[in-house]
Amino acid sequence: MITLREEIPLAPLTTFGIGGAARFYAEVANTQELREALDFARHQGLPFFLMGGGSNLLVSDAGFPGVALRSTGRGLRREGAEVVVEAGVELTGLVRRCAEWGLAGVETLAGIPGLVGGAVRGNAGAYGGSLAEACASVRVLDAETLEERTLSGEECRFGYRDSRFKRNPILVVLETRLSLTPAPVGELRERVTATLAKRAARRLDCERSVGSYFTNPSVADRDLVARFESEQGVRAREGRLPAGWLIDQAGLRNLRVGGAQVSGVHANYLINTGGASARDVLELARLVKERVFDATGVRLVEEVSRLGFSAEELSD
Repeated sequence: MITLREEIPLAPLTTFGIGGAARFYAEVANTQELREALDFARHQGLPFFLMGGGSNLLVSDAGFPGVALRSTGRGLRREGAEVVVEAGVELTGLVRRCAEWGLAGVETLAGIPGLVGGAVRGNAGAYGGSLAEACASVRVLDAETLEERTLSGEECRFGYRDSRFKRNPILVVLETRLSLTPAPVGELRERVTATLAKRAARRLDCERSVGSYFTNPSVADRDLVARFESEQGVRAREGRLPAGWLIDQAGLRNLRVGGAQVSGVHANYLINTGGASARDVLELARLVKERVFDATGVRLVEEVSRLGFSAEELSD
């Protein structure tokens, strides 16, 4: 039977370390416990939210007046060249296991914090790869009917840092089936190690943040794209420019509001320097968006999930 706890602080459960308490909080180990939690929320007339690993989440200072849930289901199995993984498995743990099984297709995800369920919801990706490329199907629970469904990779409607589940949170990810490609274990270990080394070299995991705060936007300004390609010596991927580069064009590294600051290491990281409030982060993000638009004509869009805020608080 599910155990629901009241007024649980959410800040310690996030990588940002910011935010108030949840009215109710529960950890769910299986589908039955998830059903019980969702049924409770429905009967109480409360919203619910699946927190994942808390690595892409900004919680309001006022907390969340609903039921916050975290999956602890960590099932992971191999079926030939496919891997079936539950939502509560750590993403980097999945990547390492696939490498040891000699299955390629997810190495670029190494080092991305969080759980598989959240990675599916946000179509996590890095270094030119994303989870969608390996996703064959996803088993979900419909929070309204409490019935299970299986969606094909195509039915998940993945996009850049986006999916059907992000647009429709009624569908809760239970487990994901990945279709991978056999490859030498030694080669895959090297790829994973190289990816982790890239992140370590950039010190991307040394500060309290959610990682990339903004998505990399599509940019129609050919002159701006050409300037990026000339300066960086690389091609823009799919017409998108790195949000961090755009923030740099506005000279915003180390810009600070209260305890929140634009990282001096990676401009697309907004960091909690200690004691930052959610209000600090929202105001800093607003300033960044405003000044980037003034400098480049490009509008940045948040990648981070924001929980417990009013529509007025989130308006620019």
